[in-house]
Amino acid sequence: MISLKHINKSYEGKTVLNDISVDFPAGKTTVILGPSGSGKSTLLRSIDLLVRPESGSVEFPNLTYDYSKPISKKDSFSLRQKTSMVFQNWNLFPNLTVLKNITTAPMTVLGQSKAEAEKHAKELIKRVGLAGLEERYPSQLSGGQQQRISICRALAMNPEYILLDEPTSALDPELETQVLRILEELCKQGQSMVIVTHNMDFARLVSDKIVFIEDGTKVYDGDTKDFFENPTPRIKDFLSGISIDPTVEEK
Repeated sequence: MISLKHINKSYEGKTVLNDISVDFPAGKTTVILGPSGSGKSTLLRSIDLLVRPESGSVEFPNLTYDYSKPISKKDSFSLRQKTSMVFQNWNLFPNLTVLKNITTAPMTVLGQSKAEAEKHAKELIKRVGLAGLEERYPSQLSGGQQQRISICRALAMNPEYILLDEPTSALDPELETQVLRILEELCKQGQSMVIVTHNMDFARLVSDKIVFIEDGTKVYDGDTKDFFENPTPRIKDFLSGISIDPTVEEK
């Protein structure tokens, strides 16, 4: 389990995260929801120090870091070995082939041999339905294909958790569906994931737990079914505000 405790973060005097404590269970999928600018991505990125809160702590089994104190490069490295981030714009290296995009980090960071890294990479590529594209470059792939390779790159590091920040927001609906199917399969396989998304159908389908944030404050932290079927007035307004289905507001 990952536990964030009493997280506080501000930018230019504005509070972005206000004393947030939340657990992310192992083997489960937690989805972070909320309006734009609510602090969702900041909270997600606090887990692996892409964002550094002013105070609070992050806890893994046998590993705890206090954000208010200096964290060495060695400690940062140890923490980031437990997680892999997937961004909304995939961030593949344009000058490397698909295969090298996936194998570079396992070889340099984990010390895997070239043969070992390539074997695992090819298994992952096949797993996401892109076998045969190993020697292509990112520019030769569609957005959906690039995002699937980005997920392969994250999985290649054998992380305890995959962190996904709006992984389909830059994709059209058809390509989005391709990526969401991969994530759904990972959920079924028990991969620990924390996902920020605006896709309510996907959140409802795959998540074991919902965390709802607004104005940097945790409003809801609990069961997915309860979130959607027994919403508070504020959550009901949120759900109806992002749906074109006129029946949503009446539920």
